[in-house]
Amino acid sequence: MTPGELFRYDVRGYMVIKNAIEPDYLRLLNEHLDRWEEKAFAAYKALPEEANKDVRYNDILNQEPALLELAANEKLIPYLVEMIERPRLKSTWLTFRWRGGRTGYHSNHTPSVTHDFYHFNGRIRHNLMNVMYAMRDIGPGAGGLRVVAGSHKANYAIPEREDIADLLVEITMDAGDALLFSHDMGHCSLNQSDQVRRIVMMTYCPGVIANSYGGDALYDTLFEAAPEASWLKYLLRRPHGFMETYPQPQNGSPASP
Repeated sequence: MTPGELFRYDVRGYMVIKNAIEPDYLRLLNEHLDRWEEKAFAAYKALPEEANKDVRYNDILNQEPALLELAANEKLIPYLVEMIERPRLKSTWLTFRWRGGRTGYHSNHTPSVTHDFYHFNGRIRHNLMNVMYAMRDIGPGAGGLRVVAGSHKANYAIPEREDIADLLVEITMDAGDALLFSHDMGHCSLNQSDQVRRIVMMTYCPGVIANSYGGDALYDTLFEAAPEASWLKYLLRRPHGFMETYPQPQNGSPASP
């Protein structure tokens, strides 16, 4: 990362990596995701009128092999290595969001719970970094992430029932872009358009943090099949607390076996 990137990320809590997915790979992925959207549309039509207009598939990496390359995207490896201590893939999901689909405002951060925070002590460190891939353009009002920039370092909790709409910044994206953001930054989203928002989300954490679901063995099958000494194999390893058993590749780009 450049000094300018580090400064801006530290201040804002997010950054957009343009063209993080190569055009040919993006086309291939969207061909696969078209089939998922057909399935999601059937689920969407069955939703009650008052339901959130959002269909989500958790643990998508174990279900859609075409996405595997994204887990160790060579354009993102330098950012993961710079800002996460011994990074590891934590969770993956795929979502389709129709008009009215939303995510309520939330974050990990509190001013007082010291294990739930982004911090700086000579170097940026995350407990959870989210990577949101736009598989289609996400223009204004089309469900882009809305954030309170800098709130990952806020010293005060949001007062109860406080209206913070004036603080929200909507992040637009082009298809193939990746949005990196600290989960400690307050964020939400709402699709107010007629376009179906299609995103892939991958989250990364330090090697000491366990998986949210699926247990330690969540990625074992993918780990065994990954090339030795590759970033993919490293990122898919089990959480081991402070007893790491697999060496981190030495460079900031994927290692070849």
